[in-house]
Amino acid sequence: MADLKNLSGMDKFCQFREQYQEFIYESYHITENKDSMDIIYDFSIPGAAQFHPMWHFPIKNGAKPESREALERLVFSLGMVELISYWKAVCPKSVVIACGTLSREQELWWKKLYFHGLGEFFYVNGIAAEEDSFLSLEYQKEDCVPVSLSEERYQGCLVPIGGGKDSIVSLEVLKRYPELEITTFSVNRIEAVKNVIALCEEKTDDILAKRTLDPELLRLNQEGYLNGHTPFSAIVAFSSVIAAYLNGKRYITLSNETSANESTVRNSTVNHQYSKSFQFEQDFDWYVKTLIDSPIRYFSLLRPLTEIQIAKIFAGAEKYHPVFRSCNAGSKQGIWCGHCPKCLFVYIILSPFLSKESRREIFGEDLLEKESLDRYFRELTGIDENKPFECVGTRSEVLASLKYLVRKHELPLLVRRYQDFIVNHGVEIEGLLGEWCDDHEVPELFLGGIRDCLTNQGELI
Repeated sequence: MADLKNLSGMDKFCQFREQYQEFIYESYHITENKDSMDIIYDFSIPGAAQFHPMWHFPIKNGAKPESREALERLVFSLGMVELISYWKAVCPKSVVIACGTLSREQELWWKKLYFHGLGEFFYVNGIAAEEDSFLSLEYQKEDCVPVSLSEERYQGCLVPIGGGKDSIVSLEVLKRYPELEITTFSVNRIEAVKNVIALCEEKTDDILAKRTLDPELLRLNQEGYLNGHTPFSAIVAFSSVIAAYLNGKRYITLSNETSANESTVRNSTVNHQYSKSFQFEQDFDWYVKTLIDSPIRYFSLLRPLTEIQIAKIFAGAEKYHPVFRSCNAGSKQGIWCGHCPKCLFVYIILSPFLSKESRREIFGEDLLEKESLDRYFRELTGIDENKPFECVGTRSEVLASLKYLVRKHELPLLVRRYQDFIVNHGVEIEGLLGEWCDDHEVPELFLGGIRDCLTNQGELI
């Protein structure tokens, strides 16, 4: 165990790929209950481990799956993204698909997701992986004709809630459409998600899907096997389509903004938020359409907006200020840890719209006065080459927020220290607040509500 932990990521990668040749997606098992559905997946790495992760989906109001074939395809596809978490422990050269079929185009789709979704994993572990050769898929080839589903069965919005400001802004937009029923959705549930959902008076229902990791994976992680970031938002994407399918929901309204498209590692394709990017959104829409022909639409409601515009709208949603949490480090405890780049980013991006007193009430302290956050400040602003591996906005948005603080003569420690860089590199915030990104898949129906929120909610202080 000690020897394994002392190896570099690349050494482990090479050693494991020689020792463990295959990852096998063996099977999946669906149990339909009166008001829920359970799934068990069977994965194995011969000679290393077997894994049996589980999922649980509620089925509300006596709904019944419309088509068994459609259900099987969606469940199989969720397993294809679920397996990433287990494959990366030893990164076998071959993934054998023993319980489903793919077309050649779908194979290429999966390889693209695996490679770019694991970009951070490869980068942080120092693994030199090539997109053409990092894995092969062995499967039964079969052209996929989409299963047709009825139009009238699917109504209303399924809104994934993460507990942070972004999904709250989606709720602020959607409450302008009282004719559309809002059903909140989450995978597992931290305290912040529970509190945000409790405050949403506009919702008509709530769906909590439960995902259970196999403890064998945790054991391997503890022993020093390869570990790192996986594209969790892709898991949310597939699970949300299953939840919408089971419960008759038409619009799956994500809360990913255009800022998520910026790479984390400068001048590369390594993006912590790859599965939140517009590229993934478009790819995912194409893939689902190869499975089912239905009115179910997966799109990001906030894609036309940037993080700084979202912060402006969120500043006007005052009832959520005490309960939202965007801090991954403190999420399980329902706190802002005050020590991570995500805390610092949210503090900065809200600073043009909330007073210092309001920010202190939310975060408990002035994070820009903390010497310990100097490194993250440099990464967020672009003084250092790479951004933190967190879901944060663009370097230009961070600088614009800080430049606005300088204009207001609010000069806490970190702003004073890097004032010259901020002033010389930052753009004016007013220009960013007037932007609108046309690269989106938002149905025309919702565009007016987004613009109304942007115009009438929140303001510079």
